[in-house]
Parts: sequence; C-alpha cells; structure tokens
Amino acid sequence: MPAPATAHDKADQIAVHPFENGFGCELAGLDLSQPLTQARFETWHDAFERYSVVVIRGQHFSVAQHVAFSEWFGKLEQYEDPKDQAEGFNTIIRVSNIDKYTNAIKSLDDIGHKSFTLGTSDWHTDSSFRRIPSKASLLFAREVTPEGGDTAFASTSMAWEALPEDMQQRIEHLTVVHDFEETRRRFGLPPRPPEIRAKLPPVTHPLVTNLPDGRRALLIGMHAVRVEDMEPDASRAILDELKAFATQQQFVYRHKWRVGDLVMWDNRCTMHRAMPYALERDRRLLHRTTVAGEAAA
Repeated sequence: MPAPATAHDKADQIAVHPFENGFGCELAGLDLSQPLTQARFETWHDAFERYSVVVIRGQHFSVAQHVAFSEWFGKLEQYEDPKDQAEGFNTIIRVSNIDKYTNAIKSLDDIGHKSFTLGTSDWHTDSSFRRIPSKASLLFAREVTPEGGDTAFASTSMAWEALPEDMQQRIEHLTVVHDFEETRRRFGLPPRPPEIRAKLPPVTHPLVTNLPDGRRALLIGMHAVRVEDMEPDASRAILDELKAFATQQQFVYRHKWRVGDLVMWDNRCTMHRAMPYALERDRRLLHRTTVAGEAAA
C-alpha cells in the first residue's frame, strides 16, 4: 500500500485541464507567489511542451517573482528601452496603452506605440526577427479592458499536420526572411533609427521548423517578409495562404483576459494576435517575459 501523501506532496499536486481540441490547457493548484519546486516546474514544463499554451488564473506576484519563475525555463530576452521596462527590470516588457511615466493613456500619434499596436494586432510570432527565435512568452494581466482586448493563439504545428501532403512537400525546404521593420513598412510608418535597425538586421529561417519532440511547425506571421528565391507576388501569396490556413477556427484558442491571468505560449509552434479594444479610452496593462531560444546543437 502506498504511503499517504504528505503536506509537501499535496502542495506539489497540480491539475492539468486540456482544452477541448488538445491545443492549450489550464493549470490549477499552482500559486506563483510561492517559490517553484522541481515537481511543480516539471508539471508546468510538461504541460507547456504538450499543449503549447498554458493558462494559470488567479495569480498575485511581484515583477521580481515574474522574472524568477520565468528563468526556470531558460535565459530571458532583454528590452533596452527604459520606457518599455517594468519597475527597472530589463527582462520584462510592458504590453500596454498606458504611459509608464504619466500613467495616462498613450496617444496613437506616438509612432512607437502605433507600430507596436499595429504589429501585435496581426498574427505574429514573438522574436521571429531574431537570429535565434524565442522559445516562449509569459504574459501577465495587471489591468484589463471591460470589452475586447482578448488574445488569440493559433497552433502552427496542428496546421502543419493538417496541410495536404503535396503542400507539405512543396514548402518543407523553403526559407523565409523575417524583419523587425516589416510592420513599419507595411503600414507606411517612419523607419526606426539606423542604430536600432543595425542591432536587428533581417534574418532567414526555415519555413518549416523541427520541434524537440519530433513534431514540425510553420514559422510565419507579421515579421515574415518573403520566401527566399521566389518572385514577390508568389512569395506573398504562399505566406498569406499559410497564415489563412493556420488561423482556421479548429487551430485557434482565444483567451479572454481577467486580472491575475498568466498565459504562457510556445513561440516555436504558435502564432498569436491581440484583438481590438478601445485603446484610446480603456486601460490595458500586461507584463511579458520572453524566454530566449537556443541554438541548434
């Protein structure tokens, strides 16, 4: 007969509730205001690897704690602009329409705010414009809007598996240029200063990527500019076709935010987008850490 569970064992028991289509899950029983144990982390990590999107509701933790538990998953990307940082931490970015210094709602005349808003409102993959794309993002809701402002997630691994075999064969060896400047170009906004652009030059990634567990996924979205060695019109057509296919309802989870929600997603096999809200009227503040990707062995 097994020994009865101790108080410590019970504290490490987390319930995993998969969503109906197997894309995404909710974890219950995890309090992130308390230090992680190895057992809790392993349950969380396994859920992340299996379901790609993990929702943890009803959380109350500090910025420092957000950084600390995010670092269990790997090295965090840094954000150099102080106005984007939360409480001086350069590993947390403010995803918000609220000015950090005045606490007032930002004007859309602010080019940086406008570029970020337009870019995140379309399907994209965080940091696909980096030489090594990111592994994961962890977004925490501090202020939410009364209407709108949901975040939609699309599984690009489920989409790959559902593609017709002839399309898989057609695209599996293609490479795509990703560029951080694409949002500004697409919407006719002024380019970033040369010194900023020099830090994030265009990069090339395989259109179809390999995941550690053997699955494959599409790496597409807003930052994907063009397919290499393909005519511009044909390139745009295939990227748009794949985005439309990958964002069909059967591949999508839409999250309606509540204060205290933490959502983590796998940038290696998902896209996401911010849904519209009254951004010139309603306040919205979320904090995001981004787990850096790892170079191929």
